[in-house]
Amino acid sequence: MAQVRFQPQESTVLLRAEVTRESENALRNALQRWRASPKDLQVSTAAARTAILAAMRQGDLRWLGNAKAMLEPWWNSQEIPSETLFVRALIRQGTHDFVGALADLDAAIAKDPQQPEFWAWRFALYMVKAEITKARDECAAIGSRFGSTEQSSCDAVLLYRTGRPQQAIQVLDRLSRHADYQGANAKEWLAFHSGEARRVAGNLTGARKIWESHIRAGTAGHGLRVALIELLNSQGLYHEAWKLNDKPPRSDALLVAAIQTAQALNNSQAPTLVSELTQRLRQQTARGDSTNERPMIKYQLLIQKDAKAALRMAKIAWKTEREPADAHLYAQAAITSGMPDQAVELLQWQSETGYREPVLDRLLTQIEQAAARKK
Repeated sequence: MAQVRFQPQESTVLLRAEVTRESENALRNALQRWRASPKDLQVSTAAARTAILAAMRQGDLRWLGNAKAMLEPWWNSQEIPSETLFVRALIRQGTHDFVGALADLDAAIAKDPQQPEFWAWRFALYMVKAEITKARDECAAIGSRFGSTEQSSCDAVLLYRTGRPQQAIQVLDRLSRHADYQGANAKEWLAFHSGEARRVAGNLTGARKIWESHIRAGTAGHGLRVALIELLNSQGLYHEAWKLNDKPPRSDALLVAAIQTAQALNNSQAPTLVSELTQRLRQQTARGDSTNERPMIKYQLLIQKDAKAALRMAKIAWKTEREPADAHLYAQAAITSGMPDQAVELLQWQSETGYREPVLDRLLTQIEQAAARKK
């Protein structure tokens, strides 16, 4: 959910990544208002939006279930306000119902085309699906309707996701000086994408500095924390990674990263962390929940060392989510399992998107060579 600048209403409480008294109170108050008036559409929509913010900031997808429950009376209705359609779209996107999310975003925009966040999230959905032409058209429409500054934000994402990270960095650095990008939410967005563009360009030190600086400011959300911790793990900087991830509560992504770190450090907590994740997996299986594919693929690949299981999961996930992180896991699982030819569709994805980054390039080269040998 880190693709766009999510602009909360002024009445919405932004939640911290960690569980604080303030965030607990915000969630408790939202739940109390909803329980007092569960048939009030406006109250339910506002409460669901607060729950979604909790899911985003804390990385706790259980809040998506709460948000869905709040909108249950209107879940299949089209005769609802644009704001409710938008909130329902976010829930659907968070639970990987991308078709439903896109339909709700289309309907919300048709009802109220003057809300930039509706358009921004539709752009984000196109990026998740790697529909670059649609994303580019959406970005141009955002510029025509809301101005060049808003277009610059989606342009920056398009640039580093289509092989031009240095140009993206220039745009992001310029936006960091713009008056409209001085709020906490905008700074979070800029920090994430500025670091990601540098990582894609191969400047891992630059990415790490940006993300560490934002975390030190005390306002970093879940996505940025995960990005930095995973980067530190990938560089073998396990002590630094552990300092950022040594205490619960942890999302699934943070828990998998913590297991990697603890095992690399021979930390005595590693078995306990593995046990906790195993229990979560059992609970997810019992619920029929499949919304955490990426952390679970990493768990199978990097911790369980079951590359074939990881490959099976990655191939399924690739049908709906086609972001660079998904491509990386898919390629890594295919190569590690000894079946690189199983991931040849990634070559077409790279050709269509133009996306390049050093580590993924090396993996895709191996897949290309394997495919050539098989011909």
